[in-house]
Amino acid sequence: MKRPLITMALTIALFISSNTSFAWGNKGHALVAEVAFHYMDEATKKNVMDYLDGMSIEDAANWMDAIKSDHANDYMKPYHYLDLEKGSKEMPVGENIVTVLNQTLKDLDHKQTLSHDDVKRRILFLFHLIGDLHQPLHIGYPSDKGGNTVQLNFMSSYGSNLHATWDSGIIEFEGTSLTDVLNSKKYTSEELEAVKKIDIIGWAKQSRGYLKNAYDVHDNKVNPNYIDEAYPIIKSQLLDAGIRLAAVLEHYFKVST
Repeated sequence: MKRPLITMALTIALFISSNTSFAWGNKGHALVAEVAFHYMDEATKKNVMDYLDGMSIEDAANWMDAIKSDHANDYMKPYHYLDLEKGSKEMPVGENIVTVLNQTLKDLDHKQTLSHDDVKRRILFLFHLIGDLHQPLHIGYPSDKGGNTVQLNFMSSYGSNLHATWDSGIIEFEGTSLTDVLNSKKYTSEELEAVKKIDIIGWAKQSRGYLKNAYDVHDNKVNPNYIDEAYPIIKSQLLDAGIRLAAVLEHYFKVST
């Protein structure tokens, strides 16, 4: 297992990220996009890139976080997550990641009625929010803001929080590459088709199911044993997110309009 030394620059970068709520961090979101383009057919790639107007897939995947610095976009903050009380079985109504993604799919069902820029905006939503949906702490508990208020010590190197540890801490610590994610698990053709089935609520429930693993941290310390348990889940969720992003984009953009 790769365990690169954490340099001062990396430590500073992760400390900064621990004070944000950018799911998966820039690298994680970029990996989701790269997985999607690994699985996607060439026709869909071309049609999607035509809408992106020269934007890279990595930038597309991180666009919704990049615009957070402009307070005019504060209304989109609830789009990134869903707060669900412990033991709750019902999905909340109102603006949240599940309702926004489902509305985005409904809009794209009639994409011929949308302008180029309106379609592009919805593609950017898909790139980012499908990634967010697969970060378990984005389907988290309101009491601790999806793990943002759970303070941790990361490998005796710096202070962080639970959310940031899953967003970027472990991904960066392990030096995660596209190959790492693609090789994280192997699907049969039948299993792959099941993973690709478009089911936003089902995907959210899958992420929610990993919360018990995320909170299995002792003495508020992220140690090698914790990483050994969490890292396979993180890679698996990045893989599923990319496969599902590819499936959604192929559904709507395999044929140009």
